[in-house]
Amino acid sequence: MGKKTGGFLLGALIGGTAAAIASLLYAPKSGKELREDLSKQAGDLKEKTVDYTDYAKEKSSNIADIAKEKAATLGEQAGDLVSSVKGKAKDTSEDVVSSLKSQTESLSKQFKKGSKELKEEAKDLSEDVADDTEDIIIEVKETASEAKDTLAEGKEEIKEEVKKD
Repeated sequence: MGKKTGGFLLGALIGGTAAAIASLLYAPKSGKELREDLSKQAGDLKEKTVDYTDYAKEKSSNIADIAKEKAATLGEQAGDLVSSVKGKAKDTSEDVVSSLKSQTESLSKQFKKGSKELKEEAKDLSEDVADDTEDIIIEVKETASEAKDTLAEGKEEIKEEVKKD
């Protein structure tokens, strides 16, 4: 229920009660009839207040459930992203270390090789690192997009929950 709707309903409830009390007080009735009418009106007001409170509690609970669900989904998405990025970074670093070790070992053997071959190997290694980095960036963007979609879904669900009734 929106702020305006809730305020309107509360105002209507208070205004209706005030009008009922005023009409009872100005009506030509005996004291006993007046007390019975006032008691009935007070009971009706109490019942409406209880209904309004129950409605507000139900809506609050539904909105809290939606928020919890979306928070859990976002947490899972973030965890998946961290695991994926961590794995790719580890694989990439292991590849780089392995390649550097291999190059270091063979460097003494290949010392006589031309610098052109060494540059090509370094270029290949650099391209591999660039490709892995690009994959990580793409995955981060995809996960961010999924998180944005999850938040939008949560927002829409909350709007629908608020608009009910």
